[in-house]
Amino acid sequence: MNILIVDDSKTILNRLKFSIEGELDLDVYTAASMKECADLILKHKGKFDLALLDYNLPDAQNGEIVTFIKKFNIPSILLTGTELDKENPIFKNENLIDYIIKNGGYAIDYTVSIVRRFMRNKDIDILIIDDSKTFAFKMEILCKKYNLNTLVAHSGEEALEIIDKRANLKIILIDYMMPGMNGLECTMQIRKNHKKDDIAIVALSGTSDKDIVAKFLKYGANDFLYKDFSNEEFLARVNNNLEVMELFATTQDKAKKDELTGLFNKKYFLNIGSAVYSRAKQNHDLLAAIVIEIDDFNIINDSHGHDVGDEAVKVVASILDKHINKDSIISRFGRDQFCILLKNRPYGEIVQIFDEIKDIVSKQKIKCNIGDINIKVSVGANIDLGENLDDMIYIADETLCSLRFKGLDKVLINSSKH
Repeated sequence: MNILIVDDSKTILNRLKFSIEGELDLDVYTAASMKECADLILKHKGKFDLALLDYNLPDAQNGEIVTFIKKFNIPSILLTGTELDKENPIFKNENLIDYIIKNGGYAIDYTVSIVRRFMRNKDIDILIIDDSKTFAFKMEILCKKYNLNTLVAHSGEEALEIIDKRANLKIILIDYMMPGMNGLECTMQIRKNHKKDDIAIVALSGTSDKDIVAKFLKYGANDFLYKDFSNEEFLARVNNNLEVMELFATTQDKAKKDELTGLFNKKYFLNIGSAVYSRAKQNHDLLAAIVIEIDDFNIINDSHGHDVGDEAVKVVASILDKHINKDSIISRFGRDQFCILLKNRPYGEIVQIFDEIKDIVSKQKIKCNIGDINIKVSVGANIDLGENLDDMIYIADETLCSLRFKGLDKVLINSSKH
């Protein structure tokens, strides 16, 4: 993605460029005047995803750059050295999504956060529920301006039909007064299936009745917004709710993941795996438990150090993550051990998959104090469902253990049918 920054301050240009490219991994192009900006626009045929524009440039001292950029339909953030009058015509520009006062280091950080939010929003759905088509359209314009995938429903009933079909739906804006199902009733229905940390609900109302606010919060709304909001307040509330949800999701993700490899940890694997196992047993589906172990891991650790051992673990984890189907559950189960639940794969296919993975691992080279070394893995699998998930994994592990007597660097599958 391409970002355009136009500012006559070299310090600001360089700091923004360095921060955005370093933190967000985006391509940044800079100009110090309206003329340089025009040259860049011509060179790139107007293909910029976002523009950061200084209000006062040497050859455009009153925000003319914003009007110029509008011709190319590029969303823009205005950078200004002083507070601007809210009646300034520049704020009527529909491509302008925000403005930032350049007041030091915080302004740089805030600008980067706005760019980050704008880029992330392209993968986020927002649903507006309001029976007023005029007001719904006003909010729709604001949301689309901020790069959100925007859906609109004009009743609670219509909204409920949409919600379960949108996996990327993260925030709902819901009016209180609606014919049929009102906003409170709709909020209660949504919360039966979607928790506050899955989908944020921001309630809206034109009434000043504080009891309504309290009821919405009691019935599961994350936030409340009066309908006389300013554009800035609206976008700030939407942003804040998205940031809180992402922070919570990050915290949850850390609780699920193994720090070294990024794979699921044992606790989460057993938790989610129990549900997968129960469904497979109920529906008579194929399910395989696979335990993988790095051969001679203690020797690797003792001879070459824990850093080399950690690198071996990360290499195997990366290969598993790349070559195992995404509908499978992959975990780091122990120091040098991995466990996988593989769904709907027959015996022969399991043998083929893990023979290939075993060969891929054996070709990897890991640097150590004596040069490069190769690592190998052994694989024990069980495709008999047994009594429960623990039983299934135990048999897979016992199958793996038997390889220590039959020779490592092999794949062995336990099955009563083969």
